[in-house]
Amino acid sequence: MRRAILVALGTGFVITSAAGITLGTGGLSAPAQPAHSELERVRIAQEARAHQRAQVETRYVDARSRCEALGGAKRDACFIDAHAVRGRALLEIQAPYERG
Repeated sequence: MRRAILVALGTGFVITSAAGITLGTGGLSAPAQPAHSELERVRIAQEARAHQRAQVETRYVDARSRCEALGGAKRDACFIDAHAVRGRALLEIQAPYERG
């Protein structure tokens, strides 16, 4: 009987010790990154916006180059579609930056 109690207490001790170690390591996480200053946030936002515009322009130039191979009305329709897709993309990326 004493041996069973001893085993139960030992098992309980090991389990609670392991839980304590697991719970105790939460405070050892990496230090938080310092918050960006307002100027840095503005610069990051401008760079992100410029990158989005560059991606839209790249897709537009690619679409226009595909239109060059066509002729006549198909070529004109392709240019119009490429321009329309570019316009919609620019409007979509503009929406998050508008202040209402």
